[in-house]
Amino acid sequence: MLLCLSGRLKVVYSRADGREVLLAIRGPGDVIGEFSGRDGQPRSATVQAIDPVIAYKLPDQRFNTLVQRFQLGTQLNSYLLGKMRESATYAWQLAHRTTAVRLADLLITLIDAAGPDHPCPATIALSQEELATALGLARSAVTPVLAEWKAAGLICVSRGKLHVADVATLERISRPDVSTSGQNGP
Repeated sequence: MLLCLSGRLKVVYSRADGREVLLAIRGPGDVIGEFSGRDGQPRSATVQAIDPVIAYKLPDQRFNTLVQRFQLGTQLNSYLLGKMRESATYAWQLAHRTTAVRLADLLITLIDAAGPDHPCPATIALSQEELATALGLARSAVTPVLAEWKAAGLICVSRGKLHVADVATLERISRPDVSTSGQNGP
């Protein structure tokens, strides 16, 4: 079990053929590996660092002892249920949102996960290929969206990195149900 102190992590489900899909983004304050720590089953996902990460490794038994000692069972259950609810929302978005909305939501999620001490939360060390893979898409699906956003000044793209220059606009794109214009683009 890991307790993330700083940095961002991606949780992915991988197949033997190398295909993967993003399940979640985690950051400071998150617990990683608690599902298998709770039920003793093999892990169901792989965790990969996006940024340099500082995490505290805690054996399952020690974690369970701390949860009992500080009577954190209710909070842990709420945390686990929150993760389950988050995964249902994410699955719905994968099935029903446009590429632009899904990509904007991913970028906002990555920025939000950075935590308050991250030196540059709007800079994301993922390539276009990694962003596409995270969404279960081909790179050719996200490239035109990124090109449009780059031309509009919303993002800056460099080799293996992306910097969000206009977070507010991407937040509006990521939440089209809230938008008054109903548009998915800038």
